[in-house]
Amino acid sequence: MERLLQFLYKYRTFILLLVLEGICFWIIVKSNNYQGAKYFTSSNRLVASMASTSDQIGDYFNLADQNKRLAEENARLRQRLLDITDSVFMAELLLDSSHLGVKAKVIDNSLFFRNNYLTINKGSVHGVEPGMGVVGPDGIVGQVLNTTENYATITSVLHGKSMVSANHMPTGTLCSVVWKGEDPLYANLEYLPRHISIAPGDLISTSGYNSIFPEDELIGVVTEVHLEDDATFYDVKIKLATNFYSLTHVYLLYLTGQEEIDSLNVNLENE
Repeated sequence: MERLLQFLYKYRTFILLLVLEGICFWIIVKSNNYQGAKYFTSSNRLVASMASTSDQIGDYFNLADQNKRLAEENARLRQRLLDITDSVFMAELLLDSSHLGVKAKVIDNSLFFRNNYLTINKGSVHGVEPGMGVVGPDGIVGQVLNTTENYATITSVLHGKSMVSANHMPTGTLCSVVWKGEDPLYANLEYLPRHISIAPGDLISTSGYNSIFPEDELIGVVTEVHLEDDATFYDVKIKLATNFYSLTHVYLLYLTGQEEIDSLNVNLENE
């Protein structure tokens, strides 16, 4: 306290000058409309700028929580979308509500091998089972291969043995999507007959003719179309809807009747 008093006494003249200048400034601002308008406009701009900067800093440090909330909201919206679908086909392949929309975070993801896999932070204790279809915010991702209690491995669409039953949406024609080990952003569309009209920009979705994905999950967009004179099918390249470079969250789906369908397929293979 004594040092404070000594400081005030030592700089009393300067402090008094500042006080008087402040009073003069306030009188000028209050007594003159132009100076007053300028002052309040500038002060409001400064306060707004500081508030905006503070909000941006806060948003940056809250990105993890925001991403988590968005992922959970996407899962809820996906569940509601599938719940309100009333087509006959989707009624037969209605997703099991106990496993619908299981959200998981990608903790490992390979891209540049011939056979690529993902690892997620959810396992059997969370309801994840081998065979579940896996989708991302923008399109399909793959299928669950193995699980432990808290983790699971997913066979990526970017896998040499992956073949997805697909649908050329403008015409409803069945075809298949395969990845040939090249660019992780692109895949190939196979078995689309030459009499079908196809063009860059056409959407490719899942056909629903399997026990992995429901109908009309987006796979990609046609980017290149080639047709040899003597070819039966088009040579088509598509850009995958899922960007595997930036994939962070996925959702796991389980179609009821999956085990029965798989058992029928096994029986057919054994005949």
